[in-house]
Amino acid sequence: MHSIMQIANGIGILNAERMKQNGIASIEKLASFTVEELIKIDGIGVNNAKMFIEIAKRHLKSIRTRERIQNIIKKNKFPTVSNKEKEACDLMLFGSNRHKVSLDSIKKLASSNVEDISRQKGIETSNAKRYIDIANKYLESMRMNEDKIEILPLEQKQKIKVPIELAKAPKLNKVSISTKLNSMEYPQKPAAIIKSPERERTYQKMQDSDSKSPKRASYGIDIKTGKKERTASSSSILKTFFPLETMQKIRFLHYKIKNLEEALWKNREFSFSELNYVLDYIKILNINYKTQSQIKILKELDISKTFYDPLDKREISIWDLIFECSRVLWISAQVYSFLSRKYEEEGLLENSIVAMVECSKMYKTAAYFSAACTRQEDRGFTLSVENLELNSEESRILAQSLATTSEENKRNYSIAATLSAGLSALTKRLVYVQRNDKIKENQFKAQYQYDIGRACHLKAKSLLSSEEYNEEKIEQLQKKAIYYYHKAENIWEQMLAGELSPVEKDCVKNNLSVVNEYIIENDVELIDDIEALEIQDPEPLIIVPENLAPFIPRTTNFLTKYKQTDLNFDAYLRYKNLMSDVLVNFDKVEELKNSKAGIGRTIKQLKILYENNDIDINSFSELFEKYSIKLETIESALQNLKVPENKKGHGKLKPPLIESTVR
Repeated sequence: MHSIMQIANGIGILNAERMKQNGIASIEKLASFTVEELIKIDGIGVNNAKMFIEIAKRHLKSIRTRERIQNIIKKNKFPTVSNKEKEACDLMLFGSNRHKVSLDSIKKLASSNVEDISRQKGIETSNAKRYIDIANKYLESMRMNEDKIEILPLEQKQKIKVPIELAKAPKLNKVSISTKLNSMEYPQKPAAIIKSPERERTYQKMQDSDSKSPKRASYGIDIKTGKKERTASSSSILKTFFPLETMQKIRFLHYKIKNLEEALWKNREFSFSELNYVLDYIKILNINYKTQSQIKILKELDISKTFYDPLDKREISIWDLIFECSRVLWISAQVYSFLSRKYEEEGLLENSIVAMVECSKMYKTAAYFSAACTRQEDRGFTLSVENLELNSEESRILAQSLATTSEENKRNYSIAATLSAGLSALTKRLVYVQRNDKIKENQFKAQYQYDIGRACHLKAKSLLSSEEYNEEKIEQLQKKAIYYYHKAENIWEQMLAGELSPVEKDCVKNNLSVVNEYIIENDVELIDDIEALEIQDPEPLIIVPENLAPFIPRTTNFLTKYKQTDLNFDAYLRYKNLMSDVLVNFDKVEELKNSKAGIGRTIKQLKILYENNDIDINSFSELFEKYSIKLETIESALQNLKVPENKKGHGKLKPPLIESTVR
């Protein structure tokens, strides 16, 4: 039995450990498994299961082939070989096992038949023919030295002195490993003394060429080492995923980004153009790797394979190049955030807004790349999709806040009011996201109330300086602003009563001091919820769109090619119906409340028109009845949304009770 860890590089160390925990400890057992049985293990899909089983089968096949070759060599090898017998040689092409065999075994292999070897020993015909050719070529190389030796009596042989040149001639210990050479016919060994001038000249030429260089010109083999000569025109033996020039560029850009990251943490100066290195780096690595071993590609690139998570405070191994792209984009977002704060301190608000918008874009793109990882199991918290999305939204809010402050400083109160209303809408989105962190949830709730109150306050300021001075509308907006300011103040006071860190307490106290100043500035009476709903808020304006990612990961197409049979729509519908019976649709309630307030304002205006005799009684009665029915419908819908048990009678509406106002 062979351990499954022998193929860990092919299937991944984590996958091998998972299989061992599930009882698959050997390659033989993995090869005997089916895809249906293997996908029951957590973390292994259908495609990976097929690939793992195929790797195991190929590995077992190669092991069996090597064992057959070893058995052939062992059967043809004599138990002992004396020093006077033929020297042993190294057969390099007999698989990965290179066994020493005697010359007699090579002769037997050279004289064997291809059909006999392939039939009796179970070796493929192509491999059998190749082994016989190797044996023949080795024997012929031995004959080249034997052709020069003359047959002489024993006494004369003892007097022969071997020349120094021949004694120093290199021995032919290795043979060519090329499998594409054609078979050649070699001359037979002479039975007597042969003195051929042409053959002597030929042999002398060969000897001269060998004495000049230990390499064969015909086959490109080094006689001393037995290795194939690498020529300048031949391609590199090591095949890499990226070309050499691209790999060098990737390493250069990675080094530059490392310097940028170090400069950011150490508060050193850096140029704005260095951020272009990030985009160039992403453009090269952002390709669809599909089933390629990305760990192997990372080793070839020789770049950093770990990432320190500042929130989790631990090292995270990088196994996916798409995750590496997400990490680099996160660094770019940090740099843009730093630049935005720097420009804000210098009073360059326009540059600060642009930098913060770029920060939001980088966070959003990093979230896309983090979600598209196929091999990264441990993402940590900093580079998790949820955290990156929240960072992107918070960056949008900061950019909107900077834009509001910029317009307010320019005394463009009307535009500043719409921007503040848009800021409130952006903050309101995060109220429903930060459900786990109670402090952040309360902070966003108070900030939402403050921003919409500030919008009403700025709108009232813009009307004060306008040509069409409307004192009643200004007073209504001031009352609405005070209404929102008091709500924010109550939330912040409740937060102070709870447990907060010293930094959070200072922040809340600062917010309370600011909102108290605005309450004193707007010296009007406080209104209740019903009166507040009758006063319309300023229209929101959001300057930063939601999706500004400059590019998306190319693995997205590969990830979204699912079969329709894999999607269980019935289960999804059952889950959706269940949740609709339990949860309250907060967005729908808010929408209905706004509609109810709008219809209430319309009915109030109708009464004013009727009292001023600006509308006849028939038109008034018709319109009043129409809007009263709508008001009753909305109230019934609100009641059904607040009490889920009454959903069965959702379609049954009470008859409208219209109170006649005709005098």
